[in-house]
Amino acid sequence: MSPHQMPLLLVRHAVAEDAHPLGDEARALTVEGRAAFRTHARKLARLTPMAGIVTSPLVRAVQTAELLAEAFGLARVEVHPALLPRHSAPKRILHLARELGAGWMLVGHNPSLTRAGALALDLDELPGKLRKGSALALYPEGKHFSLAWLAAPGRALVRYNNSQSE
Repeated sequence: MSPHQMPLLLVRHAVAEDAHPLGDEARALTVEGRAAFRTHARKLARLTPMAGIVTSPLVRAVQTAELLAEAFGLARVEVHPALLPRHSAPKRILHLARELGAGWMLVGHNPSLTRAGALALDLDELPGKLRKGSALALYPEGKHFSLAWLAAPGRALVRYNNSQSE
């Protein structure tokens, strides 16, 4: 499958610790969060191949990205500051999504990913909730994107009518 036929995935990090002695940046995935996301990542890998992964540098996002790399058989995870949970993150994430295009997974945090997804779709808000570990599949279409599907750990895949054939 060529990259232009693949979606772009916005992936929220999996369930993480509530706190860490070294601060928010060091919060890691919980044992349960890691196990549930590993299963979810394998399901995502059966839905579509992907070409690469870019992640926020925060520990919980990097660990989520590493599980995705394992499931998709990808050798490398790239860290990018655009995915840090900051005030201007949604616009930076959208810019990065347009720059990378189809075939890439962007792993980050809420509310930044939810807002970036809405901006990508030219909507005020997403039609579904981006729960921890969720993947939002988008297809690039000019300046904006079309919504293909939303997959959350332990929940049924939600497909949308305007998605390209997979």
